[in-house]
Amino acid sequence: MNFLNNSYMNKIKLLKKVFWLPCVLLLIGLNASAQNTATVTGTVMNEKGELLPGVTVKATGAGSKESFTTATNDKGLFVFSKLKEGTNYTLTASYVGYDNNNSTVVSATQGGNNSVLIRLQPSNNALNEVVVIGYGTQKRETVTGAITTVRAKDFNTGQINDPVALLSGKVAGLNVSNSSRSDPSATVDFSLRGPSTLGSNSQPLIVIDGVPGGNLQSIAPNDIASIDVLKDGSAASIYGSRATGGVIIVTTKRGRAGAVQVNYSGYVTTSSIAKKYDVLNAQQYVKFGQDNNFSVDNAGANTNWLDAVTRTPISHSHNLSLSGGTDKTTYYASLNYRNLQGIDLKNDREFASGTFRLNTKAFNDKVDFGIIIENAYDNRNYGNSGALAQTLNMNPTYPVKNPDGTFYERFDIPYGLQWNPVASIEHTTNNDKIKTLSATANVGYHIIPSLTAGVSYSLNKIDDLSGYYVSREDFFQINNGTGGTASRSENNYTHTVLETTLGYDKNFGDHHLNAVAGYGYEDEFSEGFSAGNNSFLTDAFLYYNIGAGNALNNLSPTANRGGVFEGSYGSKSTLLSYFGRIIYDYKQRYLLNLSIRREGSSRLGANNKWGDFPGVSAGWILNKENFLANSNVIKNLKLRAGYGITGNLGVLEPYKSLSTIGAFYGGTQSGYFGTPDNGTWILPYGPEINPNPNLRWETKSEINIGLDYALLNGGWLNGSIDVYDRKIKNLLGHYSAQQPSYIFPDIFANAGEMENKGIELAVNARLISKRDLTWNVTLTGAYNKNEVIAISNDQFFSSAILATRYSEDAFTQILAPGQPLAVFYGPRFASITKNGKFMFYNSQNKAVPASEITPSDYTYLGNSIPKYSYGFTNTFTYKHFDASILIKGAAGFKAVNAKRIFHENWSYYTRYNLFTSAINNKLKDNPQFSSYYVEDGSYLKIDNITIGYTIPLKSLYIKNIHVYATGANLLTLTGFSGVDPEMQINYYGQDPNSETDFGPSEEPAFSYYPATRVFTFGVDVNF
Repeated sequence: MNFLNNSYMNKIKLLKKVFWLPCVLLLIGLNASAQNTATVTGTVMNEKGELLPGVTVKATGAGSKESFTTATNDKGLFVFSKLKEGTNYTLTASYVGYDNNNSTVVSATQGGNNSVLIRLQPSNNALNEVVVIGYGTQKRETVTGAITTVRAKDFNTGQINDPVALLSGKVAGLNVSNSSRSDPSATVDFSLRGPSTLGSNSQPLIVIDGVPGGNLQSIAPNDIASIDVLKDGSAASIYGSRATGGVIIVTTKRGRAGAVQVNYSGYVTTSSIAKKYDVLNAQQYVKFGQDNNFSVDNAGANTNWLDAVTRTPISHSHNLSLSGGTDKTTYYASLNYRNLQGIDLKNDREFASGTFRLNTKAFNDKVDFGIIIENAYDNRNYGNSGALAQTLNMNPTYPVKNPDGTFYERFDIPYGLQWNPVASIEHTTNNDKIKTLSATANVGYHIIPSLTAGVSYSLNKIDDLSGYYVSREDFFQINNGTGGTASRSENNYTHTVLETTLGYDKNFGDHHLNAVAGYGYEDEFSEGFSAGNNSFLTDAFLYYNIGAGNALNNLSPTANRGGVFEGSYGSKSTLLSYFGRIIYDYKQRYLLNLSIRREGSSRLGANNKWGDFPGVSAGWILNKENFLANSNVIKNLKLRAGYGITGNLGVLEPYKSLSTIGAFYGGTQSGYFGTPDNGTWILPYGPEINPNPNLRWETKSEINIGLDYALLNGGWLNGSIDVYDRKIKNLLGHYSAQQPSYIFPDIFANAGEMENKGIELAVNARLISKRDLTWNVTLTGAYNKNEVIAISNDQFFSSAILATRYSEDAFTQILAPGQPLAVFYGPRFASITKNGKFMFYNSQNKAVPASEITPSDYTYLGNSIPKYSYGFTNTFTYKHFDASILIKGAAGFKAVNAKRIFHENWSYYTRYNLFTSAINNKLKDNPQFSSYYVEDGSYLKIDNITIGYTIPLKSLYIKNIHVYATGANLLTLTGFSGVDPEMQINYYGQDPNSETDFGPSEEPAFSYYPATRVFTFGVDVNF
């Protein structure tokens, strides 16, 4: 314990030194000599003659390594005030979207005419843009992997609760489902190039400012400068064991040398329900019952239950940033505050964060130092999706409240099916208070100009305090006699990363070599505790006095112990890495990229602690060959191919390979200790799982062949095509174990294989590029075919695994060899008889009653994950106006609206309300999933429309004001009967203790959060 304390104190001391160091370096940078200096001034304009603020200008001395950097002010002016007199300097300017191939030579003389003009031209293509590739950057022209970059100017606008939503429709092959836009605590579901595992999510690894495993929820979207998506195995293999799902690299904003830049961004948002289920109103409900001889329970009201539990939410967000610096030291600081409301009555989120980033040079520019500190506070009151789903079940003739103001409840209805959802929301408190601290410090030392050593240390700490309370007056508390239920939990997560690198970059004539080697150490530690109690005498305490409940200490065998528990946990894992990469090109024409990462994890079995993850890719720039050099059509043409191996560690929790012990909570193995007249029952401990020393990573091997092109004058038509084939082996999951020799019938093991094949297309076109009018178009499209090859091996065998279910033992999806992941599975619908009974086809293709159907008659009913996805973005500018339109969609998949199973069935009239679609279908049978409920899930959406205007100003203090309005999820064209065909796209594995467990493209029967249209009005002000 003393060792742990000393280690912790050493980390604190290290952080203190880290924070003091930039201050010292800043003072050093300010002590430059002013003797024998001259001033050079200048102006930077674009191709239209407009002054450009914020342009980075670099002055490099002739015959020396000395250089200075500054930036233009709001009038496009720059000043170098401390150049050496009599020295010739080469001035170069760089600005996003403009060609960097410009240079002007000026001689620095005192009192001379040193004013220069630099005119920038738009970049004809993106070949010179810098791409973040992991542990370094590379020019787009020489990239050999499948990498897509999205800059901040191209992000989706509006209310963004999850930064991944910034990319929706922007990256070919990246499927982003943002179905709960108005739930401020919801995250988007996303995957890259299809599913990559059976037992967990397929989401890519998130890397933030070079730190793997980052928490996107703690970052304000306004602070993100760019996002690079590493799609293929050769590009992602540098991240080894966590990159099977691909890699998303987030780069945050940095300060620029020059005058202080102040920016304010803010918006106000509201939303409305895009589509409502058409349930029977009170008049229709009564008439339907009377017309069909049901016993009608008419309480005399006419209640729209969905309206009763929802509101018109008003949300607002504010972001203030400050940046600037000198040629030696730059800084960026920001404050973000968001107050977001959900569509239901108590769902809201308050988020506040602060960020500080400092980069500085010292010791004659031999040392680069940077720190990043981010602190965020997130207070979430969660929505009640169960109560929202109950609005579809409620009898519309029931009132919300009684005449005396109390909630109307019906305890006499069988099975407790008619409980008041408005009361449930009022009686339930469910929140999280999350504190996040992220700190990164990095130092680079230029040993020689071509050789740089670097070290970085990162700390990410998340403290999550949650509370849950259900009032004594709640329907189920009264019905079950639990008298109020409270629970409290605290979960703490700490992630530290230490990485050292040695980088080499040098030109040898026509040869260019870039190499990096490194070592990484990562440590993850999680701990927490939780407790729950019931039987409270008052609601006054909420969850702040759990001990006030009477049930926790009531040991009577007849005591109601629902929601009564106490526990704690702790887990730790470590990951060691050795990695290296070589990038070579000859005349920037023939390209080669080699990488390897070797990793060892404490989570793996004793026999498989280490794994190797190599990657290789090559490229050939054909337009630099003589046979294309003078082409009037082909301006850029690059052929590339790559192969890489990556792993998946996320599905493997700590200690899964070991024989852990725990208490036997089932009660059947309790023991009696003592004499017959003086003893006690004890809770024994024993093994919990079967050990598996052979546990290893899931591994993916992927081949990718790609083509990048730019055509016609100025390369105004450009894009890329990629074809890939990826195979995932050693799939992790729960499999049957032989008894004996295993203790338990279940074991966590590697078995099975899966494959994804696909094509991706990206097209960019500058259709109009005039002074007052521009029109740019971007089209992304992807095709992915997924197939489960096997779910067993020689040791652990399984022919199929039931995957998801809409109610207890009522399954809808299955994992089976030869089929896509989570394929729909069940009987084939034939007809509905005159008396409202199901008829299904048996294995002989004969229509028979449901009673004669067995599982042997079931068949595969369609894949649940889209095969096709696309995005179509149009951006326009006209003088001071700008606009963008994003259309996106998906096709080639089936979807299930599980609510139809109950709400279109007459036999449920006395239990639930029905959809109006039930009036004419006359189904009156026991609920049964079949192809009758499997629908085409294809859709096309007008997903985002933004219109903006930049107000022209002549002010000393305000550079510009940009106002805009955004509408999101405005129109959906689909044949799907549910509220939104854009649903979950990952399979997360079945929870065996859950009554229901829904999968991809399946709208659950007992959970509901409405899809909404979101309207945003915002302003950006640059001071």
